Amino acid sequence: MNKTLFIAGPAHGYRFAGVVILSLALIVLDVRFDRISFLRQSLSYLISPVQSLVSLPGEVMTWSTETFSERNELLETNRRARSQILILQQKVQQLSVLEAENERLRRLLDATARLESEVMTAELISVDPDPFTIQVIVNRGAQDGVYLGQAVVDAYGLFGVVVQVDSLTSRVALVADVNFAVPVYVNRNGIRSVVTGTGNLDLLEMEYMTNTADVQIGDLLVTSGLGGLFPEGYPVAEVVSVEHDPGTAFANIKVKPLAHLGQSRSLLMVFQKEPDDE
Repeated sequence: MNKTLFIAGPAHGYRFAGVVILSLALIVLDVRFDRISFLRQSLSYLISPVQSLVSLPGEVMTWSTETFSERNELLETNRRARSQILILQQKVQQLSVLEAENERLRRLLDATARLESEVMTAELISVDPDPFTIQVIVNRGAQDGVYLGQAVVDAYGLFGVVVQVDSLTSRVALVADVNFAVPVYVNRNGIRSVVTGTGNLDLLEMEYMTNTADVQIGDLLVTSGLGGLFPEGYPVAEVVSVEHDPGTAFANIKVKPLAHLGQSRSLLMVFQKEPDDE
């Protein structure tokens, strides 16, 4: 290294004065005559890569910070959105359940209008697991006045009959139970018959109908009230098939229960009116 650079002397003063004069000259040329713009642009081309290289670490740091910050915000927003979606889905399911429950209660309320007898609501609480019977347990028992042989209906038709009464609960045999039988008549022409269970929730049989009996597919069967066990005029089933076998005296008639045996949970216990004293 040249040691003369660190030696104070008159040469430095001249150099400084020369630099000042040169700077002033360049400033005047730039301001008044705009003659050094080309030189400035050329120098900027040379300096720009250096400036970009110097500012690169800071820009990378800023970009990384913003990127990770935005990523964390997006992850948090996504987590909150998923939680809100789950909450909303649960509320929608609850609303659907309430809507279905309201619809069932409304239909049950409509069913009470068809009954002249006193009724009491009941809820199905369990299903008898015995494979040889079709019975359910309801939350009404002897303390509520339930008695053996009491008719049970849902919003659509005859549901079953009480076959066992405990203190707080009762056992109900459904119309599809093989031991179940109910007197009915054809609503169209008044022909009387008996509907029996088959062990199939979706299919019953109409008994003791001759081959010449006027029974048609689509006929509505309602309770006749004979025997006083079931309320009169309540829908039981609809005829779905009529087969005539020349080798037998009776027709083979299949009917479909109107009660929703596999779905209904809200039921009505029907209290038969005492016969009027003469």
